[in-house]
Amino acid sequence: MKFISWILVIINAWFGIRALLNTFHVLQSSKYSQTSTAVFAMVFLCMSTAGIYFLLVKYDVKLALWIGIGPWLIALLFLLINMFTQDYR
Repeated sequence: MKFISWILVIINAWFGIRALLNTFHVLQSSKYSQTSTAVFAMVFLCMSTAGIYFLLVKYDVKLALWIGIGPWLIALLFLLINMFTQDYR
């Protein structure tokens, strides 16, 4: 379970850094709006930092695993709300 938590923390940090670089126009690979990309960067980077904290400082692997899954659920919810509220015409 600790191995899976570390994998999720690394993947979350990678997606967060990539979204942050898209926010500052260093990368231009985002298909979503600027606001969505900024929210993704904030969520993924904060949750990966929290996952590292719970893995290294608090030694709570189960909570770190849930924190690693959290950004994916938040991003999915945010994208669904974004798709329902935007006008694509």
